[in-house]
Amino acid sequence: MTSNRLWDFIKFNLMVGLLLLPGLTLATSANPIPPDKVVALHKSAEVVDFHCDTIDRFLKGEDLRLDLEKGHIDIPKLKRGGVDLQVFACFIGAPENDQEKATAAKRAQEQIDGVHRLVEQNPNDLALVHSYSEYSVAQKAGKIAVLISIEGGYAIEDDLGKLDQFYNQGVRLMTLTHWLHTDWADASGDEKAEFCGLTEFGEKVLREMNRIGMIVDISHAHDETFWDVLRITDSPVVASHSCCRALSKHHRNLTDEMLVALAKNGGVVGINFAPFFLNAEEGAKEEEIGTEIVKKLGLPTSHREFSKIDPEKRAAFDKEFKERVQELWKTDPPATVKTLVDHIDHVVKVTGNADHVGLGSDFDGIESGPVGLENAGKLEAITQELAARGYSEQDIRKILGGNFLRVIKAVCDKKPTQ
Repeated sequence: MTSNRLWDFIKFNLMVGLLLLPGLTLATSANPIPPDKVVALHKSAEVVDFHCDTIDRFLKGEDLRLDLEKGHIDIPKLKRGGVDLQVFACFIGAPENDQEKATAAKRAQEQIDGVHRLVEQNPNDLALVHSYSEYSVAQKAGKIAVLISIEGGYAIEDDLGKLDQFYNQGVRLMTLTHWLHTDWADASGDEKAEFCGLTEFGEKVLREMNRIGMIVDISHAHDETFWDVLRITDSPVVASHSCCRALSKHHRNLTDEMLVALAKNGGVVGINFAPFFLNAEEGAKEEEIGTEIVKKLGLPTSHREFSKIDPEKRAAFDKEFKERVQELWKTDPPATVKTLVDHIDHVVKVTGNADHVGLGSDFDGIESGPVGLENAGKLEAITQELAARGYSEQDIRKILGGNFLRVIKAVCDKKPTQ
């Protein structure tokens, strides 16, 4: 639509279903799991979702103890979906002005405090964890483990001391950027790499995260930032919520070369449930619709200005956009569970095994998930599809959570060095 990627930001806040991708199945078992055994497998598996944006709903007053009609995650849905560990992201986007830049740490802290309150108010259901060993204790107690992440390195305000403070507050995962670059790392949403990856300070951030035992998350990072991270890191890294660029050409997704490098590093990619990441080609058709509506309604083309438009104008845009997309779906079906598992298949095929892929839903940061994955309570659908494609029980357990748990153990259970 425009050079500043307005449409990416609209889709980030107004997700819709996308086209079903062609299957890329890779059967890993000669003896498929009987359908009647799949339910038991899912219940006994360790299920980990490495990214959600749910804490914002809690801070706005939603009661996550209830099985709510709206929203993707609440405690009943996590239980229904068999989730054993949920990563709650504290989101700090690229600052628009000096005031936002100077208050980024404060805003992050407010969300971190929110995660602590959520856990404290639900001691029978949730347990805040900082390591694999603490996760194991929570699991034995029958509680859902909660791990805190920061989405957007702007939160540290270019201060390693603040990074350490966040670690002491329980943060164990941080994305280096969000849509646009920090002062020290290029983001995938940048038109060009301002710093050619990481600056000298960016390298210090990475090394400090390695030292203290905080997982480096390269989702949202520019390609050049990704390669700098893999060159420098001495610990496994993750892409908490990204997909495969070979199947969906979007700057937020990883190339096959990146997937191979991530596997060699011992890292994991969590497949994002966002339909326009799962199929960017279909997203382009929706972009064309959105462009027409923006022009028709005389709305601003800058993503910053669009986010500030009058609620009635935004409602008018949303209404017409959804109606026209529903018409599009009559010829181009929306994304489904199969679409998502196509991306899992692709990672397995490219890396040669099922050791480097997991789930990173982005729930509550997206408007809707694929058909059949409308909320966290329906995660069993992924197990059903993996089993139908011939995956072994061992590999299904890795994909559902074992791979991410391996990274948590490798990074977070080691004692910080001096």
